[in-house]
Amino acid sequence: MANITSVKTITENTNEVVMAFQLQYVDTADEDAVKKVDVSTLAKNANGQSCNSVSLLECWWVIQGITVMVEADASTDIIMMHMAADDIGYQDFSKFGGLPSTVEYGSTTGDVMFTTTGLGAVGDTYNIILRMKKHYA
Repeated sequence: MANITSVKTITENTNEVVMAFQLQYVDTADEDAVKKVDVSTLAKNANGQSCNSVSLLECWWVIQGITVMVEADASTDIIMMHMAADDIGYQDFSKFGGLPSTVEYGSTTGDVMFTTTGLGAVGDTYNIILRMKKHYA
């Protein structure tokens, strides 16, 4: 049986998307650069342009037993955030326009990936919500 995972879009418009991510350990290994936000599947803007990257505006998390890295997809993935084991937190980057976009970090796809370390015990879990600004080519 695989770990229980879910990705849910809470709200999306042409400017922003808010998504929730959940993982609960069952019996498989750490996530290793697992695509969580595929920008090509996000809604297009009013001009019909596809989203090509996102910037993190806010992040809420509850982590138990593992660490989680939020990464910009690149030939060598770039860590945008690192959340420690057994942590509850919130970060607001919106006051200065958010973190640099995934493309500005060097991503060729604009996608967001998650990597975990330490997954392997009953109770290991994460719940993460990302509010992201959408960018268009």
